[in-house]
Amino acid sequence: MHTWDVVVVGAGAAGMSCALEAAQRGLRVLVLERSERTGGALHWSGGHMSAAGCRRQRQAGIEDTPQQHAQEILEINGHTGDGDLIRLATEEAPKTVDWLEDNGFVFAPECPRIVHGHVPYRIPRTVYGPRKGLSVLEVLQRQWDALVREGRLFAQFSTQVVDVQCSEGQRYDTVVMEEVGAKGKGQRKVRAKHIVLATGGYGASHAFFARKHPGLPLVSAAYPTADGNGIALLERKGAVFRFAEHHLPSLGGLETPPNSGLTDFNDAWAMVLTSVYRPPREIYLNAHGRRFMPEDEPNADTRERRVMQQPGWCFWAVFDHAALEERAPDGSESPLLIGWSRERFLRRAQARQGIYKTDSVEELARRCALPVDAVVEEIAAFNRAVRQGKDPAFGRTYLKNSIERPPFYAVKISAASLVTFGGIRVNTHFEVLDAAGKPLGGLYAIGEMLGLGATSGNAFCSGMALTPALSFGRLLGQQLQL
Repeated sequence: MHTWDVVVVGAGAAGMSCALEAAQRGLRVLVLERSERTGGALHWSGGHMSAAGCRRQRQAGIEDTPQQHAQEILEINGHTGDGDLIRLATEEAPKTVDWLEDNGFVFAPECPRIVHGHVPYRIPRTVYGPRKGLSVLEVLQRQWDALVREGRLFAQFSTQVVDVQCSEGQRYDTVVMEEVGAKGKGQRKVRAKHIVLATGGYGASHAFFARKHPGLPLVSAAYPTADGNGIALLERKGAVFRFAEHHLPSLGGLETPPNSGLTDFNDAWAMVLTSVYRPPREIYLNAHGRRFMPEDEPNADTRERRVMQQPGWCFWAVFDHAALEERAPDGSESPLLIGWSRERFLRRAQARQGIYKTDSVEELARRCALPVDAVVEEIAAFNRAVRQGKDPAFGRTYLKNSIERPPFYAVKISAASLVTFGGIRVNTHFEVLDAAGKPLGGLYAIGEMLGLGATSGNAFCSGMALTPALSFGRLLGQQLQL
């Protein structure tokens, strides 16, 4: 049986960062990855990071501190989450972003900036690269490839971990693995002084999600390997799962295909997280055919929670042909669905796959399985509001688009899960803890396995998923001892 100093399970942002740091310190590191490539959710991620006091901020003349960052996060989330991990993450964030820059990371030219897709920070501290998550992966991959060539880092792909065991005493030092799809055949074991699990969240598994969030709907935009298997493994060993109550979805998913429970954040997403970037030309109708919020509400958190109060956590965006043809002040189409041309939108409407086009409001309601009378009434009331320049029902102030010129359109939009908030309880050394708060010797967890609730609380705080994943991975890799 082979023996390693560290076995890292998962080659996403957290797992790669941990493995790189440990290998660079001379530890013998083996990484086990169930897919065929490194990067994990970095292939899908928007790559947003946040850091207070990093070099990029200082060069822009912005004064900021990690303490201010942590305090603002706690203000946004009402002092929920794990305060110790939040403070640790914000302390390490500028070091991580500077480290990326030192190793060739390229910033998008507008960074740092304030992002309104989440509750905005008061200070510009969100950064990312022009290729989103792939900009981060490029930095990690260069170092990864060099260490692999030098024989200082070893990896096995298409390999899943099915168990961790104690060979003697109470410290976990054995990893049981098999090839993906082997179903119990050909299992192998390796020994390790430290076992680090960085297998991601559980948003890709409808079954796991249902167990942790009974009764809540799931339209998944999560990376396909985020199936909760690593979390379930640790729970079987006595680890504590927490923060499921903080779960929040993100607004904008167009189910592909319809009724599949799946959506693609990078290909089929509506600009409805906030009205800051695109004033609404449409109204939102719930399953009862009724409006339920001012569509020009700018606060992302308020919008998310309003949608969570609606049946199925979804709504229909309804508008007419004049709205479809309208362009933004700069001449761009500024479509409801990000990056879609008008032609693509109309092709999808022709296929009747979550987008419908009709010549009458009544027929549109029937196609969407909405109450016809309610839809007709709501649209008529909204058109009066546009004519009068006042929305007595919800106080919407952007009233430039009535719904009168056929054909009429409806897009079914879901609150989808990009990340999950529940996760494994750890201490600030990332040791996995049992119900009594005692470490499960030899076991560590980082990345989305901790749940976004740990580092962001009950709200989306910009950059508080990827930045802690990188920072905690690096810290753990620096701390593990021979």
